[in-house]
Amino acid sequence: MHPSLFEPGRSPLLLVIFLLLPLTVRAGDATRESGLPAAIDNELAYLLDFVGKNRLDPHRFDTARIGRLLDFVESPKDEARLYRAGERDGAASAYYESDLQRSLDHLLRLTYSNDIPSVFTAPSTVRTERWTAVDAPGQKLPEFWTQPAAPDTPVVVTGMEHLVNSPDSHSGAYYEYDLYRTLILTGVRGRKLLVSLSSQTGESRVGRKGIIVGPDDNWDYLYTDQTGLNRMGLGWASTYMYGSQSVAFYLETGGASPKTRFGVFKWIRAGWAGINVVNSQHIFSGLRRFGEVFKRIAEHPRTDDTAALARSFREVSRIPQPRLKRIAQDYLAGLRKRCEEVGLLADGDVQALFRDGRYLGSLSREDMESILAVEYAKEILGKPHYVELSDEFAQVE
Repeated sequence: MHPSLFEPGRSPLLLVIFLLLPLTVRAGDATRESGLPAAIDNELAYLLDFVGKNRLDPHRFDTARIGRLLDFVESPKDEARLYRAGERDGAASAYYESDLQRSLDHLLRLTYSNDIPSVFTAPSTVRTERWTAVDAPGQKLPEFWTQPAAPDTPVVVTGMEHLVNSPDSHSGAYYEYDLYRTLILTGVRGRKLLVSLSSQTGESRVGRKGIIVGPDDNWDYLYTDQTGLNRMGLGWASTYMYGSQSVAFYLETGGASPKTRFGVFKWIRAGWAGINVVNSQHIFSGLRRFGEVFKRIAEHPRTDDTAALARSFREVSRIPQPRLKRIAQDYLAGLRKRCEEVGLLADGDVQALFRDGRYLGSLSREDMESILAVEYAKEILGKPHYVELSDEFAQVE
């Protein structure tokens, strides 16, 4: 047992209480769990062998080896059920899917462009995300949407990503970690398929306290350097993401109008003292938190022109540092006012973040560019936002 659990004033009973706390479930949540057949687990294990430090060569990937898995992804589902695969290294899992009224090529332009940041399509779950290594010419992702999708010659990219996620809606903690990544673009049953694989490289950095300002679906987040959780009696807890893996499918579906089935399996093991406190309901909730927002942004008419979006984000990357800092300052002024409206400024720690430009000074250029991407996503969907981006994104209108 981790020694911090027995420090003065820190009863180990708190650990038991936390483990027994149920996940808050919304109306309409899937609450009945269904495990998947062993044959599907075996096919998932086959796919995960192509990602990681000791991965198999993804060029040897064979779609014939995942037939049952693809049948499951394409099949109709009972929305009242939560589907989960078997545990992996003690990690629970959940499956989430969504039908996107977009072609696969469009989604590839939107989500795997070298210019459009990941946070733009994942503002509810990502603070920053970047590829730190790409095993491809120029260390850049290829233009997948221009590539043929032939079963016998898949387009393969491997590499590494560095990710900082947004504050967890259950605990308030956020984490920083690295992922091995493998992308496989191929053809199956006469349609294009992208398989996206990830596997965490090791234990995350210790979880730090994040603050959700107002309703979570406004995507107003503050990031502190304090370790622990924003839960009564658990501010002291040193938590970690011990491991995570994912298998995601972007599969073109038949029909006259363009449509893509997005389906993802995810495993997460996280907690403290080596004890996993994440269950399938937590994972499903997080996947849905991402998926519902991703769908709204991907299908919005203002994301029709992905080339214009890419040009605008390239312009953002060229904004001089002093001007970018002034934009971030305007954003923080609006966020501070929002904190006051929801009563968060009564918290001394929150007050301290805004004092003497402390929080602004802590932001890296990557953090500030991420803020602009989230603010633009808010503007698109008609959410309250704190900076006007008409100059930066005029060409997208």
